[in-house]
Amino acid sequence: MKWREKRHPAGVSYGDNRDHIRNGDILLYEGSTIHSWFIKRVTKSRYSHAGIAVWWNERLMAMDAVGRGVIIIPLSANIEQYHGHVHWFSSKRELSQDERTRMVIFAQEELGKEYALLRAIWLGLQLLFRWKREVRDDLRREQKLFCSAYVAQIYNSVGIDLKKGVSDAFTTPQDIAQSPALIEKGVLKLGRVTQTATD
Repeated sequence: MKWREKRHPAGVSYGDNRDHIRNGDILLYEGSTIHSWFIKRVTKSRYSHAGIAVWWNERLMAMDAVGRGVIIIPLSANIEQYHGHVHWFSSKRELSQDERTRMVIFAQEELGKEYALLRAIWLGLQLLFRWKREVRDDLRREQKLFCSAYVAQIYNSVGIDLKKGVSDAFTTPQDIAQSPALIEKGVLKLGRVTQTATD
């Protein structure tokens, strides 16, 4: 296993691009904390967290599932407080206004749900020992959520399966990043990132 510092695309100004970020666009986080390093190590991923962007009147917000559950926070504060890079992804297929509204409503209905810590640990063990993940891939509302499962369900609510053949409940941030349904638009924040493992 070799270690190297990842190279990153040039960042884009959040201020200049704020008005181009749309409801349901995905945020993938490349953290630099020990907790983020551990997640990236176990999942063999560049990314340690996931969320979505939503508009609340004139405020642009980030919605994600964290340790205290599913929350919403101004995206500007989210980017400012985050230790690492925040990557901005969007759907390759043009989504209608109705689809984006349905995604936001679905995401809002999950607010306040608890964080699925045990499921996240179970997913980590599945990846660590290369056990097969659950393949039942229909949309199901979960009682508890972790970040990438939350994002996968939001997209599944409008018929976009970000990782075919894997249950939304066991989707990783890397699965989302590699989804053929998405395109990366840029990095909204550049910061120091820990080294990640590569083959």
